[in-house]
Amino acid sequence: MLTTHPGATDVPPPAGAHVHRRGDEPAFVARSEVMRRLLADIDAVGRSDATVLILGESGSGKELVARALHDRGPRVGGPFVAVNCAAFPDTLLEDELFGHERGAFTGAIGRRVGRFQAAHGGTLLLDEVGELSQMAQAKLLRVLQEGCVEPLGASRPVRVDVRVLSATHRDLRRMVAEGRFREDLYYRLNVLDLHVPPLRERREDLRPLVEHFLERYAGGGRVPRMTDRAWRALLAHAFPGNVRELKHAIEHAVVLARGGDVDVEHLPSEIGVRADMPPPSLDGDAPAPLADAVRHFERGHLVRSLRHCGGNRTRTARMLQISRKNLWEKMRAYDIRPAEFVDLTSHHRSN
Repeated sequence: MLTTHPGATDVPPPAGAHVHRRGDEPAFVARSEVMRRLLADIDAVGRSDATVLILGESGSGKELVARALHDRGPRVGGPFVAVNCAAFPDTLLEDELFGHERGAFTGAIGRRVGRFQAAHGGTLLLDEVGELSQMAQAKLLRVLQEGCVEPLGASRPVRVDVRVLSATHRDLRRMVAEGRFREDLYYRLNVLDLHVPPLRERREDLRPLVEHFLERYAGGGRVPRMTDRAWRALLAHAFPGNVRELKHAIEHAVVLARGGDVDVEHLPSEIGVRADMPPPSLDGDAPAPLADAVRHFERGHLVRSLRHCGGNRTRTARMLQISRKNLWEKMRAYDIRPAEFVDLTSHHRSN
């Protein structure tokens, strides 16, 4: 039996939503056609041993795609190793990728196996490959061409058998044209490519994703429901951080809701914008009237501006180039309340 809570939206799992699992952990929650096509491509590409370039914005799920390719491929029994190329300067990246022998440099008191050797017989993901320097690109190209690595201080190269996947949010074609990324390396990495769509292009997946994260962060207890106000705030948000941002937002909300239903004040401050009119449909229905769309945008812009200025209305009015009185009138007209632009996390921690 379903229990209805006042102000809560009781939504069953959407019909047609597809959940791909990696072991016991769901890797993809997909209802949208664009994600279904991506999953079909992963199934096809994963069976090969080809090098794949995974493209997509930060937080869109590129590493999940890489893991899914590994799980479907002939190397599924081998290791899956990921390295973030942007996390290391050149002086450390070579050691991270290729390793070193004992005594190779001051402080090298033992032998260290690099990521290429650790991935032998399996898959290596080079995440944020677009951040590699020209020197690092040259060294990586040599490894891909020869199938060998040379740990620092080693007397001979070490052969490695690794399927290389790479991921980036950069436009590598443009970087090649601008001379910032080696063309020969680009074609080595881009034997096949997969594009992971941003969340704004797969809005049909928002609801099943939210429900999945609500269940996940409920910790085995009662799964919270989203109020209508909270749903409107989520639907109005652009999610520049994609699924990663949504995941963190729901975890944040579940913690602050303390076992109750999730309302707009439980969401992170950058998302907690409550629209006074229904947002555009997720299923491609007719767009809202222009006047409603303008009001929707203006309200959100006001709230974001207030957050940017720490809630200081004088500074906000000056930044928006309107009078303080005009700002106050707009806040009253749109029913903008302090809970929508204060730092709820700091308030929670202080209590």
